[in-house]
Amino acid sequence: MIETFFNLRCMPFAKNIKPADLLDTLPRQELVARLDHLRKHHGLFLLTGAPGTGKTTALRGWVDTLPETSHKVVYLPLTTISPCDLYLYLNDELGGQPAHRKSKLFSNLQAAILDSATAGRRLPVIIFDDAHYLPNKTILELPMLLNFQMDSFDPLLVVLSGHEQLAARLRSPLLRHLDQRISLRHEMPTLDESTTRAYVDHRLTLAGADPATFEPAAVLAIHKVARGTHRLIDRIATDALTLAAIDQRRRVTDEDVYNASKAI
Repeated sequence: MIETFFNLRCMPFAKNIKPADLLDTLPRQELVARLDHLRKHHGLFLLTGAPGTGKTTALRGWVDTLPETSHKVVYLPLTTISPCDLYLYLNDELGGQPAHRKSKLFSNLQAAILDSATAGRRLPVIIFDDAHYLPNKTILELPMLLNFQMDSFDPLLVVLSGHEQLAARLRSPLLRHLDQRISLRHEMPTLDESTTRAYVDHRLTLAGADPATFEPAAVLAIHKVARGTHRLIDRIATDALTLAAIDQRRRVTDEDVYNASKAI
């Protein structure tokens, strides 16, 4: 209904946006700069932020820039797994020799990582998404997995991405040894009012819509209700567009936004 009524090329606030079409905000630039630094120096990266602030989308945009000939990206969204399941999955993805015992899996996985790194072929990039769900027993394995040549060599890049409580967990006495191994950190902030305006305009333009489709008061209302959170902005803006289309109106008002936000 929205696409037909507003004569759009696509849904403006859909989550399947192409990486090349992402808005180049300052927080995203800072994230990419840190990740690109670790592409050269390797190590452990911690990315945190409130739910819906665009962490995974930003990582997807960065991964899209990595040449497949020189990087092997392993994306792990299932972070509730046990240590053995983790080793099995990573060993399979990185081309290690199969094994059934944990100790052999560990050595085979490290051998596969070293072979890829030292042969100058493809840098292993392992991304743990929703890492705040990682059980402590699995997190406790990471310092051992990342220990190469008596802890003197980093042959891969590991990204832990999760909610804000992940940073607090890692500072606990039990997990502090992993926290001390983190090379760089970044916290994704929510969008301020001006960036929300730029984001809404950008998504509308990509879809072939006039940015004036949303009245200034409507965009301000989106920012206030969504509190600068990408996911909520997308949802509220889509619902507000739907309400306007139902009423056969070409402009979205702040009343549409507030009515759309009632279900949140």
